[in-house]
Amino acid sequence: MTAAVARQASIGWLFFSPSGRAGRQVFILGWLFWMMVNSYTLTKATLSQDEDGTMPVWGFVFIVSVVLSVASAIMMTIKRLHDVGLPAPVSVLMVVPILSFVFLFALCLWPSSPGSNRFGPKTDWPQS
Repeated sequence: MTAAVARQASIGWLFFSPSGRAGRQVFILGWLFWMMVNSYTLTKATLSQDEDGTMPVWGFVFIVSVVLSVASAIMMTIKRLHDVGLPAPVSVLMVVPILSFVFLFALCLWPSSPGSNRFGPKTDWPQS
């Protein structure tokens, strides 16, 4: 009695899994979320006073948020590439300094491939 469990779209899937597809809206909102988290933690670290001893704490939180956001950005980029029908190795363009901004802008504008493709049955859903 083994029934295949259907994968569910979740926050963990969105940010930390390379499987499936992610549409433009989800991709952009994911990037904006991490930009907001990193901006907040950097602001708190920058504005904290040396006397209260919170600067090292906020600095550490900032470093952790940057590491998480980089890992998440890679996973979201892979899912976005899957959504337009491209393979994951194309995501290395995100680390090329000048190309990364152009590539990010292109991924934000490039429409999803209609219907199912080899990476999943529909947009914004894990691969089953």
